[in-house]
Amino acid sequence: MPILTIVGALWGDEGKGKVTDAVNEEADIIVKTNGGSNAGTTYVVGDKKVILHLLPAGVLRNKRSLLAQGIVMRPEQLCKELEEFNWDVNLGIDPRLHITLPYHLALDYAREKAADIKAKGNNRTEGGAIGTTLSGIGPSYEQQKSRAGIRFCDLCGDEAKLRAKVKANYEYVQGIIKQLGLEMVMPDRKTVDGKYVINEVPLEMAYCEELAVESGKKLKRYMADVADEVLTAYKDGKKIVFQGAQGTLLDIGFGNYPKVTSSEVRVPAAYTAVGIPALPMKSVGIVKAYPTKVGSGPVVTCLDCQKWPVDESVSDPVAKIIRERGQERGATTGRPRRVGWPDMVILKYSNNLNGFTDLALTRFDLFSGINPIKVCVAYMIDGKVTDKYPAWDLDALTRAKPLYVEIPGFGDITGVRNYEDLPEGAKKFVELMEQSTGVPVSIISVGPERNQTIFRNFKAF
Repeated sequence: MPILTIVGALWGDEGKGKVTDAVNEEADIIVKTNGGSNAGTTYVVGDKKVILHLLPAGVLRNKRSLLAQGIVMRPEQLCKELEEFNWDVNLGIDPRLHITLPYHLALDYAREKAADIKAKGNNRTEGGAIGTTLSGIGPSYEQQKSRAGIRFCDLCGDEAKLRAKVKANYEYVQGIIKQLGLEMVMPDRKTVDGKYVINEVPLEMAYCEELAVESGKKLKRYMADVADEVLTAYKDGKKIVFQGAQGTLLDIGFGNYPKVTSSEVRVPAAYTAVGIPALPMKSVGIVKAYPTKVGSGPVVTCLDCQKWPVDESVSDPVAKIIRERGQERGATTGRPRRVGWPDMVILKYSNNLNGFTDLALTRFDLFSGINPIKVCVAYMIDGKVTDKYPAWDLDALTRAKPLYVEIPGFGDITGVRNYEDLPEGAKKFVELMEQSTGVPVSIISVGPERNQTIFRNFKAF
């Protein structure tokens, strides 16, 4: 099949970048399908770590790289990333994708701040802020749905019309923020002495106008009809990778609503995000060995006492070990992620939504030396045992108790390159994943480098 779709199976941050980069060499085209600058994808190239928020992985190998209609694009962030490549990338941007401008970030921040003010206590799992990355993603998709958004074709089109649209949207957002009793400010996010802090910067309409106009002039050269290009490439037999953002449990429809992102994340959504018919494709679900989550909402196997933001004074020692080894902090925000034991209940749910043909297990090496490894295989909810995941019922998930099986720990596996050479405990973990989902674990990452990957009868195309 000439199309391979890569989707996160959990709450994002699963290591999609490494797997996408691993199949880059074979691919002709890499298409990023959804999300925006809220998702930072980390790649390790030699001794250099590269974090991209908008550019597809294809730019790392000078492959044709496309941003589909399903993206919401923050132009100053894209310009910043392009500057790192001296603007010399084989990039195409769909004219229909929508633009994120500073007033979207201001609205995102105002809503989170207002929700926090109303929240009870310090635990924001109920009634408080979602814990967004404050990247303006929700307000951007909201304006798209209300038919008031600014598209890439608008950004690159008539200047007078663009300025008028920016003015109208700025004033609309300003009105909402005033109703919340707050000021029109941009969140300036920083990590100081290991703590996530936000400075408020006043936002003027003139700044939004000039940013839109100037970035449109810089980016216009990259405009391309992505839907038509992808369909033509498919008919010509070219190999295409759809690179998804976030993870299935953050899907706007089937995730832990309202603690979700604002786009559709599942494999079937890639068709509509790109704008092609439902053609045959392979799909790889990326599964981090341990689930992590940025933002509020229940994580049944959480090792951080369900606290959000994370309070490491009450975290389980295993959570601290994994967070330190994996540098589990958001690539966009720098905030520490909550950590949990592996959960087969959510993995089965994710597979049912996506229909994965293969699974890729990432960060597996970080379990080295942890003994035993607990794996959740069912929940106890109100006295009843279930292996079904009620994604829609956050109250039930808050009450759920994980039921574990224990797998023997194992030592260092970073040097292993063949599945047969993995320790027995590691093999049992893989076998349990396959038994729980009925899907082969075809890719196993045992380290951050490109060559630290085990392929088991995996054929990308």
